[in-house]
Amino acid sequence: MSENMQRRPGPMGGHQGMGATVEKSQDFKGTWGKLIKYCKGYLPIMVFALLTAAAGTVLQIIGPDKLKDMTNEITKGLPALINGHMITGVINMDAVVHTAVLLVFFYASATLLNFTQSFIMASVTQKISKTMRTDISQKINRLPLGYFDKTSYGDVLSRVTNDVDAIGQTMNQSIGTLVTSVTMFIGSLIMMFYTNWILALTAVFASVVGFTLMIVIMKKSQKYFSAQQKGLGNVNGYIEEIYSGHNIVKAYNGSRNAKKNFEEINEGLYDSAWKSQFLSGLMMPIMQFIGNFGYVAVCVVGAVLAMKGTISFGVIVAFMMYIRLFTQPLSQMAQAANNLQRTAAAGERVFEFLEEEEMDNENQKIKLCRM
Repeated sequence: MSENMQRRPGPMGGHQGMGATVEKSQDFKGTWGKLIKYCKGYLPIMVFALLTAAAGTVLQIIGPDKLKDMTNEITKGLPALINGHMITGVINMDAVVHTAVLLVFFYASATLLNFTQSFIMASVTQKISKTMRTDISQKINRLPLGYFDKTSYGDVLSRVTNDVDAIGQTMNQSIGTLVTSVTMFIGSLIMMFYTNWILALTAVFASVVGFTLMIVIMKKSQKYFSAQQKGLGNVNGYIEEIYSGHNIVKAYNGSRNAKKNFEEINEGLYDSAWKSQFLSGLMMPIMQFIGNFGYVAVCVVGAVLAMKGTISFGVIVAFMMYIRLFTQPLSQMAQAANNLQRTAAAGERVFEFLEEEEMDNENQKIKLCRM
């Protein structure tokens, strides 16, 4: 049992775990292994949902390449100065319309596939959360009374509400986001090198900074997400103790001490929550800066290559879109990784409770009869 669960706070006493330092979930891989095993009945439909999301992402990646062809067809019909003479080309409207219809089909299909993934994951994760709450509720009836002497009721309730909600939210959103982001990132990288390797290297160089910042921020925010989940349990547990023992607190004139203890617990939760949200909130502006820097780099290098006749104008247009598709997943992957860490911390608390030693059947029957 973790250090902050060793003593149940009383209305007049101290609080849980204020002296403990929470770095991260103690067993990230083990906790996620337990969570996957817990959801094994839903794994086939979840895998199908994630595959649909990946397929929709692939269709979005193909879009800029087709837009490049459309742009090249249009530029063929623009007036051009050749050997001092203005030459007017002819736009092949059949090719333009065909490409436009194909683009509409790709993007519409991608939207439909992403909607399917969202619907399936939302339905499945709610069922998993419901099952997990039911298991916790049934587990409470099988625990010995001694467990509740060293663990506050509010902390148990926090596992049913905050921790289970964190698990459900991550499985509903972050896993799908992680799959689509990785697919988008790898697919965009492949398509950029397929289109033009010089511009691809330019875009990759501009995004290396984004990778570095993402790794640094992710390492910094990991411990604060874990501390936030523990802090929520401490706050809920202490509030439950104070309100249930309100008459005792008043009778022994312990209001001032209770308020002081709560402010200390609340300050710890505020500190971890603020730092975790602040660090994760840095992702979007940093990635926007990297994306804008990539736009500038591609435009400058692309203009030089276009003047030399190495590439067409349509390649530059395609790369402007690929830059967005390439840099956007960086922030999404970082945010999803943070949520996975938070879920590992929440799952560790839930499975720690579900794996608590139960009383034997005879004592359990006596307890239920007395209730």
